[in-house]
Amino acid sequence: MADPQPLYDSGPFRSSTKNTDTQLNVYVCNKRFKIDLFIANFENSPALLAEYLRQVQCQDPEYIPDQMDDEGEFEDPLDEMHDWILQPFLPIFRKLAPLDQSRKYTLEDCLFAEEFHYTVQAVEENLVPVCLGNSKCKKNHLIGARLPSATQVDYSMFPIYHPSEVQVPIDASSTSLPAVPRKVSIHGRSKPSFFKIVYAGDVRMTLKELLAYSKIHMAKFDATVRTSRLDGLVQDGNGHVMGLLLSYIDCHGATLECIGGRHPKYSGFRQKWIDQISHTLKHLHAHNIVWGDAKAANVLIDTNADAYLIDFGGGYTKSWVDKEMANSIDGDLQGLENIRCYLFE
Repeated sequence: MADPQPLYDSGPFRSSTKNTDTQLNVYVCNKRFKIDLFIANFENSPALLAEYLRQVQCQDPEYIPDQMDDEGEFEDPLDEMHDWILQPFLPIFRKLAPLDQSRKYTLEDCLFAEEFHYTVQAVEENLVPVCLGNSKCKKNHLIGARLPSATQVDYSMFPIYHPSEVQVPIDASSTSLPAVPRKVSIHGRSKPSFFKIVYAGDVRMTLKELLAYSKIHMAKFDATVRTSRLDGLVQDGNGHVMGLLLSYIDCHGATLECIGGRHPKYSGFRQKWIDQISHTLKHLHAHNIVWGDAKAANVLIDTNADAYLIDFGGGYTKSWVDKEMANSIDGDLQGLENIRCYLFE
């Protein structure tokens, strides 16, 4: 018997500068639950406070799980935190009307879903949900950035879509809208697109991406230059860019890093991948296009075992590109060499 679908889909996790107050965002049916967690709300129960602090500590990027599950895999610490905090919410979630499988949902339904605002209070050693209100306004507190005029970066060659024009396919077994929509379709286009959310603080990174995609568009590369391409932008009625619509690369989320590209079972593909990455970089650099954050995690491996470069938002990752070489052709070449070492050494 197949495992039942979870009642909720997890969205962005947020923490305070002191890393003690946090926020969970989950979708249930066609509603969004914003759950603010305050350390002060756990102080009545030393046991629950200790468990909360343990859960928060496990969200540190440097944290390494020390116990495997029954299938020999490490449980995602964020999934574990959701399971713990959301347990008392399950009766609330079950009262909501299910998704209407007969209708077509759009990004507008996902990005501007009715929001229920909660916190959690420790009461007699139990976690108790406390409702702080709900809102039906057309605003998302996490997503959307107002970009400078196109005079700084000209992206006028790309179409702009309202969230209501972009459909989000829903599986028949789905119990909720996706918290982070990925595969979407644009009316009138036969191929799907990948929706990359633009968060409120992503202005600089998004401008870099738009500049790179504008150059890629004008270069008119053939299919052997394997990168994501920009299909358009999603913008709300107030001029906030909610996300980018990128060419959909059928890879089931597989990056060169997450599949473990150095594993012996991929020995027959490694040279092909390096050749493809090198070929793509050569053509990008010939048009003064910098990849930026060059690393194995930014190489998608599609279902045909071809390597695609993604993420042109700039930056660097320690051990892949040196800080002083970030966002440069030399940095890309250093990243390429480190990818080569990752695969062959």
